[in-house]
Parts: sequence; C-alpha cells; structure tokens
Amino acid sequence: MARPTADLTDLASADLTGPEISADPFPYFARLREEAPVLWNTRHRAWLVARHPEVVAALRNDAFGSDRVGPYFDRVKAADRERLERLVAILGRWLVFLSPPDHTRLRGLVHKSFTPRRVNALRGRAEEIATDLAAEVARRLEAGETVDLMSAYCMPLPAQMIAGIFGVPVEDGIRLKVWAEELGLFVNGALGDPDRDGRVAAAMLEFERYLLVLVEHYRVNPADNVLSGLVEANDRDGELSETELLATCTLILDAGYKTIQNAMNNALLVLMWNPDSWERLKREPELVGSAVEECLRYFGPGNVIVRRAVRDIAVGHQVISAGDRVYLLPAAANRDSSVFEDAEEFRIDRADNPHLTFGQGIHFCLGASLARMELGAGLSAFLRLVERPTVAEAPGGLPWHNVLIIHGTEALPVRAAVRA
Repeated sequence: MARPTADLTDLASADLTGPEISADPFPYFARLREEAPVLWNTRHRAWLVARHPEVVAALRNDAFGSDRVGPYFDRVKAADRERLERLVAILGRWLVFLSPPDHTRLRGLVHKSFTPRRVNALRGRAEEIATDLAAEVARRLEAGETVDLMSAYCMPLPAQMIAGIFGVPVEDGIRLKVWAEELGLFVNGALGDPDRDGRVAAAMLEFERYLLVLVEHYRVNPADNVLSGLVEANDRDGELSETELLATCTLILDAGYKTIQNAMNNALLVLMWNPDSWERLKREPELVGSAVEECLRYFGPGNVIVRRAVRDIAVGHQVISAGDRVYLLPAAANRDSSVFEDAEEFRIDRADNPHLTFGQGIHFCLGASLARMELGAGLSAFLRLVERPTVAEAPGGLPWHNVLIIHGTEALPVRAAVRA
C-alpha cells in the first residue's frame, strides 16, 4: 500500500464526516482530482477514488465488491451478534450489497415491479402531493413565517409516495419516515452515534412486523402497486424468498425516502443560490428534465459509494489490495472537467450530462426513473406555486448532515423574499 507523501498529509487524513467537508466537500474533492485522484485515507482506512473515468471503471468492475454488511458483522462482538443477527440477515440481501448470480436473479424479479406503467401511474399522485405541499408552503411564507423546507416539503413528498408504493394510508407515511430515519443511521454511515446499531435493529424489527401484515393482505387481495408485485414474485415458485422480499422493501424505504428528500432539498437550495436559473426554469418549465439532471450532478444527495476490493487491482498509479475498503466519490467525479464542460458551473440546460449519482453498471439505481419523476414533479409544483424564497441562514449556519454517504442539510429554513 502506497503511503501519502508529506504534501498530501492533509488530504490523506481528512475526515469526510467532519463539519467543514460535510458543509462544502467540493474544494476537497477538487484537490483530490488534481493532486491525488486515488489516495489512501488514513482516518477512514479506505481508498478514495475521485475522477470520473476511474469511478466509472470501478463501478463496472467485479473486482470491487459491494458487500458492506458481511465485513461489518465479522467485526461485531460476540455478545451483540444475536441482537443484530436479523438486521444483518435482511440488510445482507439488499440488491446494492449483492453480487451475481444472486444480484442478477433478484434484480430481474424486482425490475418487474418497477414497470414504466407503474411509474407513470404514480406520476399523477406525485404531482397532486407536490401541489398540495407547495401551496401550503406558499401560504405560510406569505403569512410571514419562516418555513423549514425539509420538514414541510422535502420529507413529506417521498413519505407519501412510499405510502402509495406500499399501498397503505397516507397517515402511515409518518411511521415509514421514522423507520427510514433510523435505518439510515446504518446505511448512510452515522459513524459517531454510539446507539446506532441498537436503534437500527429495533427499527428493523418494527418495520418487519408491519410488512408481514401487508404481505398477508396482498396474498389474499392482490393490487396494482409495487409491494403487491413483490408478493406475487415471492409466491411464484419461491422465486423471491421472504427475507429477500423484506430486504427489498427495506431498500425501497431507505432509497425512496432518504435519497429523494435530500435530492429535493439540495435542488431547491442550489436553485435558490442561483436566482437566474430559478427564474428561467419558472419561465421555461419544459427544462425541468435537464434541470433535475443538473441538480443531481452539481449538488446531488450522495458523496460516497462504498466498495471493497475482492482481489488486488491497479487503479490509476496505485495498487489496491484485496480486502481494502474503497470509497468511490461520485460527487467528485460529477465535477470532473475532463468530462463536463465548465464543470463548476450550474447549468439547468446542460445537454451532455453523464453524472454518476445513480451509479453505473449492474448496481445502477433500479428506482432512477421513479426518482427522476418525483423530483421533476416536486420542482415543477414548487416553482409554479412559490415565489423564490430566501434561505434564512448563511451556508455555514445551515445544519449539514455529518454522515458518510448522504450530502445535504438536516433543515432548510427559508422566508419570503423582500419585494422591491
């Protein structure tokens, strides 16, 4: 393993969950791309890979395994293993942590539940939810309130959408939100929380019990929703085991809630920071598709994709050894000037945009079309109904997530802009 030279010590020892990088990782990522695109980080004990070509190659190379759960459980103390066994069994069957042939079989089954017809059927519901939420935000701002867009808009939109995916009452979105937040402690790398594992295990148990009731309901009463489709796959000659069914539902909960809420939050934030882009998108709503892609590229919801080398492999000028942890950095790759023209500029009409926010290769996000649809509906409704507000805090005063995977703010307080 190559050790960093003296002039790279600050890069090599940086804390990716520290307050400075959590708030604004992009200067650090720019230095990595220029000075050390493949670097061993001594604090995280992981390789950082920052440039677009190397990240794409790694995402498409089976030398980089995606299993984060098995290596974690191997380090769990014997006294804690029984308590966490069910949690590990379910998380370990997430598509994003599996390799072929299990990944190939499971992805094929799950893909049948995410048909274009089902996604299109959800579009009207997304537009309805977004319109209602945006109208309430507009009312509160006009009344002079300071509104937290995270809790008032970005959280309830995906929570209510997931309720529809599971075919449960909208009121259950609150319960789903709580479980998603707890599961996110593990999945998104809340490294400093000493109670993390216990809280995640408890949430998993509660969510499992809730799901099993729904599964039995849909066995008797099939419906046209994603969960019912998964139950059908479970019952059809055991193509999808019960643990895999529960694992897939848990993955949908985490990705469909946490990722979307942060992507929406970041999109609104970056548009407020770029008033010309806000006003142009308001005038030209047909640009919402390219605007969504640019928001995902320029200020996406995820910084890190975790991999582990399953064999020795050369990346750039470094040799990564079998067993080494690897942090692929899509947020760094998404601003690589060798791929993106004027990469540091925010352009809502950017045409050539091969960003890596949804990944690449066999682990490309299965719900990407659903995410794009929700984000498009959310941005369209908000800009149509809400006059561009003002962020109530300077960037340094916003409460940024101090976690490894997710990038964004825990809250986004805004107030109505003062009109001239």
